[in-house]
Amino acid sequence: MDKKREIAIGIALQTRVLKTCPIHDHWFCENDELIDDEDISRAYSVAVELVRQHEMYAEEFHHDPHALTELLTQIISTAPDHCPDCRSTRTPSAPGRGRYPERRAVPRT
Repeated sequence: MDKKREIAIGIALQTRVLKTCPIHDHWFCENDELIDDEDISRAYSVAVELVRQHEMYAEEFHHDPHALTELLTQIISTAPDHCPDCRSTRTPSAPGRGRYPERRAVPRT
């Protein structure tokens, strides 16, 4: 992974726009509808601040905060909505074993 993507992903993870799977350590963006506008605003603010205030980031993005915010947008918009490994290992629930187990008739005595 190149340094620029690493920086953008780090910002997205820090600001909780992206999440990390605790099992597989992959990052993802849960659901566009669940992303808090405050988190995204914070991510962009952090990106702009880093490029303006820290020489290392300024040099990496050629003193252009817009370059980092564009990359951040691209990463967020193309991130999977769930951990790819969790998705591939999911199996349908057996009857009665889902979120709301089937009720069994209890014989009356």
